[in-house]
Amino acid sequence: MKTTPQTKPTRQPHSHLTASISTGLLVAMAVVATLLLLGSYFLFSKNAPTAANSEPKPTAAMTPVEKPPAPPAPKRNPPPNTPNAKINKLKAFDLDGNGICPREEYMRAHSQHFDRCDKNKDGLLDRTEFPANAIGYHDKNKDTKLDREEYQVRYDELFLIEDKNKDGVLFVEEM
Repeated sequence: MKTTPQTKPTRQPHSHLTASISTGLLVAMAVVATLLLLGSYFLFSKNAPTAANSEPKPTAAMTPVEKPPAPPAPKRNPPPNTPNAKINKLKAFDLDGNGICPREEYMRAHSQHFDRCDKNKDGLLDRTEFPANAIGYHDKNKDTKLDREEYQVRYDELFLIEDKNKDGVLFVEEM
C-alpha cells in the first residue's frame, strides 16, 4: 500500500493581517461617519457655537425699545361759518382740545359726565340726576335707573349715529 504523503494545507501568507486591516478599516469608517454626524449637528443646531465672523445674537440691551407714542394730532380748526352750537357740542367731548374727537375720547368724556351726574355717588343715575326719558329708553333691566354699563351703551349708540362717515372720529362737521 502506497501512502500518499499528506499535504499540508497551504497557508496564505499574512492572512491574519488581512482580517485586521478589514476590521481596522470598518472602525475607521465608523469614526468618520460619527464625526460627520456630529459636525452636521453642530452646523445646523441652534445651540451650535457661533463662528468668529458671524454677527452676535441680539441681547436685551440691543433690542429696540417700543416706539414712543405718536405725537398728538395737530389742532383742527372748524370750517368758517360753523354754527357755535356745533363747535360747543364738540368742545364738550374733545378733552384735549385738538378739534377732533375719537371714540375713546368721546366715551371718556361721557364717563366723566356720568360721574358728575351721579350726585349721591351710588353708581346709578336716577330720575333726579338724569332726564327720565333717557333713563326709560336705555334702562335694560327696568329698575328706573341707569348703571354705568347701560349709560355707556347709550352713548356708544349715539357715537355711531353722530359719526356720519364711520371713521371712528367725530369732527365738528358731523355734529
